[in-house]
Amino acid sequence: MTIDSVLKAVETNNPSLKIYDEQVKQQDALIESASAWKAPMLGIGSFMTPYNNFSRANNLRDGSFMLTAEQEILNKSKKNSEAAYLAAQSVITLAAKNNNLNELKALARSFFYDVVVEQKKVELINKNIEILSNLKKLANIRYTYNKADLDQIYSLDAKIYDGQNKLTAALANIHIGKIRLNVLMNKPYNAPISIDTSLNIVHFVIKDINSMVANRSIVKQADAQIQSVNLAKKMIANEAKPDFNISFNHMLAYNNQMPNQFSLMAGVSIPIAPWAAKGYKSKLKANEFESNALRLERDNLVNQLNGMIKSSEQHLLHLNSELETYKNKILPSLNKSYEVMMLNYQENKKELSEVLTGWKDLNDAQIDYLNLYNEYFKMYVEYEKNVER
Repeated sequence: MTIDSVLKAVETNNPSLKIYDEQVKQQDALIESASAWKAPMLGIGSFMTPYNNFSRANNLRDGSFMLTAEQEILNKSKKNSEAAYLAAQSVITLAAKNNNLNELKALARSFFYDVVVEQKKVELINKNIEILSNLKKLANIRYTYNKADLDQIYSLDAKIYDGQNKLTAALANIHIGKIRLNVLMNKPYNAPISIDTSLNIVHFVIKDINSMVANRSIVKQADAQIQSVNLAKKMIANEAKPDFNISFNHMLAYNNQMPNQFSLMAGVSIPIAPWAAKGYKSKLKANEFESNALRLERDNLVNQLNGMIKSSEQHLLHLNSELETYKNKILPSLNKSYEVMMLNYQENKKELSEVLTGWKDLNDAQIDYLNLYNEYFKMYVEYEKNVER
C-alpha cells in the first residue's frame, strides 16, 4: 500500500468519522422543529355558575357549560432565526469531522513512515549481519593459520547476536506499526499488509499562507462557531418581538331558555416591558463576551498555525540539507574507507580490529542517517497536518 491508499482507506472506513455523519443527520433533523407551532390548549368547565345551581329547576338554572380552545402563535422572525441557528450546528460538526480526519491522517502518516524507517533498518541490519558473518569466516580461516586472534572471533559472534537482537526489535516494530495502520483503516488487526517503501516526498513552500490557513478545517470550525454565536445573538434579539395568542370560548347555557354564548379574544405579548426585558438583555451581553472570546481564540489559532508552518518549513529545509550531505558525501566516503580497509585486510595489510573500527564508523553513520530520516518524516507529518484542510 502507498501512503495515498492508506489515507484513502482511513477516510472511507474509520468508524470515528462515521459518528460525525450521524450527528450531522441528527442536527439537520432538528431544523424542522423550528417551524413547529406550540400545541393548542383545550379545556372544559363551568362558566358563571352559582354553587346551588343544580338544586334548582332546569328553567331556573344560571351559568353555562364552557368549551375553550387556545393557540399561541410565535413570531415568524423567531422561527426563522431559530432555524438558521440550528442549521449552523451541522456546519460546526462537519468542520470538526474534517479536523478529526486531519488528525487521523497525521497518525496514519506517522505509523506508515515508522514502518518504512524500520524496514530500512531491517535492510541495513541484514546487510551488517552478512558483513559480520563474512568477516567471521575470514577470521576463522586466518585463525587456522595463526593470523587472527580468538577473542576477535568471539567479538564478531557477539556483534552478530547483537545484530540479530536489533533485527528482532525492528521486525516487532514493523508488526506493531502495521497493526496500528489496520486499526486506523478499520481492518482486522492481523490483516496482511505490505508497505511501499519507495517514497518521493516533495517539500514545497507555501506562498499565500494566509489563504491556506483560512481554509484549514480547524479554522473553519472556529469560523462556524463564531457564526453560530452570531445567529444565537439574532435569536436572542428577536425575543424583544411580540408573540400572539388567540382563544375561543363557547358556552352552552344550562337553562334551555337562555341563549348560548361565545367569546373570541386575541392577545399580544409585551416583551419590552422592563421586568421582562432583563432576560434577553443579559443574554445579549453574555453573547457579546462569548463572541469576543471566540474571535480572540481564532486569531490566536491562526497566529500559531502561521508560526508552526513557517518553522516546520525551515526545519524541513535544514533536515533535507543534512540528509543530502549524508547521502552524497558522508556515507560514500565512509563506505570507500571501509572497502579499502577490507581489501587491505584480505591482503594481510590491516588487522581485523581496524576493519571493525571502519565498519563501526560506517554503521554508526548509517544509523544516524536513518534517525535523521525518521526525524524528517516526523516533521513532515506535522507540516502536512498544519497545511492540509
